[in-house]
Formats: sequence, structure tokens, C-alpha cells
Amino acid sequence: MRVKLEEIRIFLKSWSALEGVTLAYSLLVLTVFLLSCGPEGYRHIMEWKFGLFAGLCGGYILVMAGIGLWGAVKRRASGKGGDAWPPAAFALWKRSSWVQRFAVLYLLVTWGSALCSPYWPETVVGVSRYEGALSITLYVVSFLLVSIYGRARPVLLWTGGVVLALFCGLCLVQFTGANPFGLFPEGLSYLDAYKAYSGAYLGTIGNVDLVGAFLSLAVPLLVYALLRLQNRRRFWLVIPLGLCLWVLIRMSVTAGFVGVGLGCALAFPVAGLTKKRSRLAAAGCLCVLALLGLGTIYYVDGGGELFHQLHQILHGQIEDSFGTGRVYVWRQVLQRVPEHPLLGFGPDTMWHSEMAFHNYNPVLGRMATSRIDTAHNEYLNVLYHQGLLGLGTFSAMLAALAADWIKSAPDSPVAAMLGAGLLGYCVQAFFSFSMPITAPFFWLAAGLLAASSPKGTAPSAKFTLDKS
Repeated sequence: MRVKLEEIRIFLKSWSALEGVTLAYSLLVLTVFLLSCGPEGYRHIMEWKFGLFAGLCGGYILVMAGIGLWGAVKRRASGKGGDAWPPAAFALWKRSSWVQRFAVLYLLVTWGSALCSPYWPETVVGVSRYEGALSITLYVVSFLLVSIYGRARPVLLWTGGVVLALFCGLCLVQFTGANPFGLFPEGLSYLDAYKAYSGAYLGTIGNVDLVGAFLSLAVPLLVYALLRLQNRRRFWLVIPLGLCLWVLIRMSVTAGFVGVGLGCALAFPVAGLTKKRSRLAAAGCLCVLALLGLGTIYYVDGGGELFHQLHQILHGQIEDSFGTGRVYVWRQVLQRVPEHPLLGFGPDTMWHSEMAFHNYNPVLGRMATSRIDTAHNEYLNVLYHQGLLGLGTFSAMLAALAADWIKSAPDSPVAAMLGAGLLGYCVQAFFSFSMPITAPFFWLAAGLLAASSPKGTAPSAKFTLDKS
């Protein structure tokens, strides 16, 4: 009991209003934002999620700014005002981590792209997916605040586990053809996917590709929470993990399989082991297994869509139809990149390119045409919309975050599990796209990982998940 009281005393002493607001924001993203679909269900889920995220994140930023301003006024009134704005900003930049610096540069490039775009001012909100400069500003600013004032407290993990179980439970009910909460229009259900309507929708996220992206973040995180945390209560996480895997298998989204599988496997040398020699040995084993796998696929056509296409690709036979037409989309997008190489066409403006995709739908028995408004590869998407400068700063931010993860993971279970989840998300992003429906989870996890790095501007955390 004495130890518990001492922990509570330290907790209260270390608490600040800025940390409390950040924790509240994180909980709202994990609960209200994830589970809310709006009164019209899937009809306008994209608009609802964007508005909800803008409200939650915008409110968070304003409250944090208000608290910071009030603190500055109080310090100035007491004669402890500190440096003027330019020197203070320079000092803050010097204390920031490389991850935070590259995030700021990525935001500046995004606004430069938006302002120089031939489609300004549509680049502020975005043309088709609400991924304009406004959303990216909310992503980056919230990431910076969480990286400074965030704490990976136990309540986030356990709340996330409960919410994941609820989310997956809803998906499993929808697999039966039921329509709880009227998310589908009347008379339709999940069983009508690709027949009565284009695509497939599940849970409170909607598009199954986005569900795959979300699970690519959640599953590796849960796997390494089970491996690295020490308390017995962690075994309760088996429940949401099992449900997530059940949903992933049932909906059968290839990008989700790739993100979860490679995320868990590639993270093992970093997140699963703590000794340097063991980590190097595991990394070497993974390289050998990868080479053996590629060699097998090269010499053996395993059949099935995925392995047959990989076999053909390794033999230099790349067809536009591969990846359910993604290769065709990638080629079309790459052909347009040289028109605006440095800053791109502006955030979320691909709809104006009038590029179209034609494919045969075996369910409908006819050719289907759809407008290309995303590259179905997040990195290529950034290249098209924000140019080489945007892709360079975004990639540098991810590389710096990965470097911090590699250094922090041996001593920090929190960093290990967050990095594994982010790795899974980044892998599936090669075949998927970003939207305000799932991107907030990526940026929240990235902020918490950056906060766990000793090189960030975040104060050192006194509580870890193992002490729960």
C-alpha cells in the first residue's frame, strides 16, 4: 500500500493541465472518434469523420494554446516572462528532436504546395477526400503537441483494448448480414458488397481498405504489448487481439494481411528483443528468410492472385491489372509527377487530373469505370500532391522516428509496441491511402512514440504501462 500511495503522490505531482488535456484528447480519439459514424451511417461517413476530427483536434489545439497563453501571461506578470518571441522560437527549435523538425518542415512544404497549386484555394480543405492542407495541419500540430505533452498511460491501452473489442464485435455481427444501428442504407448489408454497391464497408470506419489500415496499426501493437509488458493483466489483450485477427481474416483485405504480417515480423528484432547481439542475429535471420522466400516465389508459381503476381513481377512481367489495378494507377500517377516535381499539384487535388480506371467487374458482368482521386500508395500520393520536397520531408520524419524507435525499444516496452504498430501501418500504406478516418490514429501513435524518445522535447515519463 505504501508503494501505491507513493506512486499516486508522484503521479499527482507530475501532472499538469497540458498533460491532462492531451490525455483527454487521446481518449476522445480512441473512443468517440473511432466509434462514431454520424446519423446517416455510411452515406456520409467521410464528411462526418472529417468534421468530428476537425472539431476534436481543433478544440484540443485551441485549449492547449489558451493554457500556454495564460501561463505566459502569468509568468510575465510575475516578472518571469522569459525571452522575446524570435529568441524563444529559436531556442525551442534547438531543443526539438529531428522527428519534430521534419514534421514542421513537412507542414511548411504542404502549405507551400497548397499556395502554389493551380487549384488554390481548394487545396485548403481538399477536393475529394478532405486531405487538404487543413487536415495535414491538424495532423502535424496535434502530433507535435502529443510528442511534447503526451504520456502512454495505462488507461490508453486498456481503453483502446475495450474499444477494439466493441469495434470488432460490430464487424462480426455485420458479417452475418445484419445491419445494427442502420449504418447501411435500408435494404442493404455487408453481404451486398461489390454487388448492390461498389466496395465493401465495415464497422465504424467504413471502407474495408481503411479497416485494414487501422488493424495494421492495432494488431502489431497488441502483439508486442503481450510480448513486452510484464504485468499479468496484459493477457486480457488476447481478447481484442483475437477479435481483430478474426475480422482481418474474414474481410480478406490483402493490404491488411501484408501490413499485419510484415509489421509483426519486421518489428521482431527491434521490438521483440532487448540485447544487441540477439537483435542483430534476428535481423540476419529475417534477411535470410526473405531471400529464401523470394527465391521460392521466383522459381515456383504458387498460384493464387498474390503469389502468381509476385512470381510474374520477379520475372519482369508487370501487368497493369496487378494489385487489383494498382499498377495501372501507379503508372498513371507517375506520368503526371514531372509536371509539378518539387511541390506537386497541391494537397488532395488528384480528382482534377481526370485520370480514370477501367476494369471488368465479374460480379456485375460488365466493365466499370472509376475516377482516380488517390494513388493507392500513400508515398506516391504525397509525391503527386506535395512533390519531391513533400515526400522528402515526410520520409525523413518517418526515418527519424524509426531511428528513435530502434534506440528506445530495448529499454521501453511502450516504444517497442508503438513502433511495431506504426511499422505495420507504414507497410500497408504502400498499397492504401490516407484519410481523416484513419490517419488520426497514425499521428496519435507517432506522437506518443516521439514522446517516449529521450531526445524529444517531451518531459521524461514517470509512469509506464508496466506499473499499471
